[in-house]
Amino acid sequence: MDIENRHIDLKGPDGTMLLRYIKETSSNEERSSIEAWLEADEGNERILLQTARIYYANNVQERIASRDPLAAYEKLERRLAKRVRRIWLKRFSTVAACVVVILGLSTLISYMRDSAGIGTPQYITLEANAGIRTHFDLPDGTVVYLNSGSSLSYPVPYDPKERKVSLSGEAYFKVAHNAEQPFVVSAFEDRYKIKVLGTEFNVQAYAGDDKVSTTLVEGSVNLEVRGESGNVSQRNLLPSEKAFCDLSKGEISVMKTNPMYETAWMDGKLIFKDTPLPEALKKLSQYYNVEFEIRDIEIKSYCLTGILDNRLLSQSLDYLRISSNIDYQIEAIKTDDSRGTNRSRVILKKRK
Repeated sequence: MDIENRHIDLKGPDGTMLLRYIKETSSNEERSSIEAWLEADEGNERILLQTARIYYANNVQERIASRDPLAAYEKLERRLAKRVRRIWLKRFSTVAACVVVILGLSTLISYMRDSAGIGTPQYITLEANAGIRTHFDLPDGTVVYLNSGSSLSYPVPYDPKERKVSLSGEAYFKVAHNAEQPFVVSAFEDRYKIKVLGTEFNVQAYAGDDKVSTTLVEGSVNLEVRGESGNVSQRNLLPSEKAFCDLSKGEISVMKTNPMYETAWMDGKLIFKDTPLPEALKKLSQYYNVEFEIRDIEIKSYCLTGILDNRLLSQSLDYLRISSNIDYQIEAIKTDDSRGTNRSRVILKKRK
């Protein structure tokens, strides 16, 4: 697998143009451009349909009184079915993943067609593709930046008492203020909760990791963690504070930090300052969608300082090799694509 191919910048219609096409408000020039894009590859049609699902799901409550959102979605399907498409054979079979680079988002939709009635929430799950970072607006106006390999789920409509979302991975939130309806970020099946009214903060809550961190940029948040024994700890954060939560013990510790270090990933940067190598490798693993294997245990005692700014994996590893006594080797892991996204392995060892 060629890791560098994950960073190729493909060109195509942006999300705004696609939404105008879905709503039948696009100009003749835009319509011709999108239809040419659809004809170029059958995978593009699937992406357009996924975008349509998001649009109709987010607007279902306003539209349900006047029209059936399923009928509107099926109308789009019929429009696409009438078109005569030319299919170009591609060398690679990862067309959908490449198109997601254009949109900045890989979407998994849970659309409940047999809703019990008006007001029954429909849950939407948005996922950032491996190696891709993206952002989007929630129905209440809250802006979410989603890091590589992360996902966020939320109901449409929100519960009247709170705006609750569920996170797996890393995300940055710019929460729209609403004193009557607090915003709640939940992780690990409600064992970790962040409650806010309107603020900005970063959260790391990756599945399989018993450590969760929250960095407050501005405003205030209330943290709540429930340990394995059922004990509950709470803590309020102040700006420029970072909280570390131990899920197994249900404990919270707080330290001062520079929020710039924690949020640089949104701009495609990684900033390290005397960062222990195992911690730095965890961020690199999430950023590049690779696995690291350390062959010489002495390497774990190293610390890393520097800024990696939108660099390819090979360039970042070269920086690591030049600045330390570490050598590396990249190996492709060949697995069944149906069982998940393939990842490469990076072997680190002392340079001889």
